[in-house]
Amino acid sequence: MTLQEQKTAQRKDLLVWRRHLTPAFRNQASEQILARLYATEAFQQAHTVFAYASTEDEVQLDGLLTHCLTLGKRVCIPQIIGLGLMVAAELQSLDELEVGKFGIRSLQTGVISVVAPEEIDLVIVPGAGFTVAGARLGLGGGYYDRYLPKLTRASRIALVFDGQVQADVPMEPHDQYVDSIITERRSLDCHAAEEPVAATGR
Repeated sequence: MTLQEQKTAQRKDLLVWRRHLTPAFRNQASEQILARLYATEAFQQAHTVFAYASTEDEVQLDGLLTHCLTLGKRVCIPQIIGLGLMVAAELQSLDELEVGKFGIRSLQTGVISVVAPEEIDLVIVPGAGFTVAGARLGLGGGYYDRYLPKLTRASRIALVFDGQVQADVPMEPHDQYVDSIITERRSLDCHAAEEPVAATGR
């Protein structure tokens, strides 16, 4: 099995698992995850937060977006500008969101205010699966693998359900890592974890 085939198979399994979580569990776990996030120094000190409008299956982030806006933090979310390419677009209110391609909520079409990558302090990174060392199996589009290297000072945090934390995920040289992972059960400092042996997708 090729590395790409390994990625596709593991991604499919994890997304199917996530899809079968009950709404009650998903909502309760999301609240626990956000509470853990709010307690972190990375969140408390962040002035500009790059998150995303979550889908039904993901950890629910509408509460995070609203909380950031209430605290006076600058909030931005992904805006697709081309195949595999995105920018961080400033969000003033959840009312600005509309359902776009693939059922993903984004800013309404029109003029957007782009936030420079170097201004972002904290980025919430989505993904299908992660390891305790911060290796990430993305959702297949490559958007974050291309964008994350532009964030020169941002803390990278993944907010996921605990079942998405895997013993291993297949990685390629360009695939990006996260700094920490927060689930409903634990908070993981990925820098404190043992570095993975050569990222070959074993």
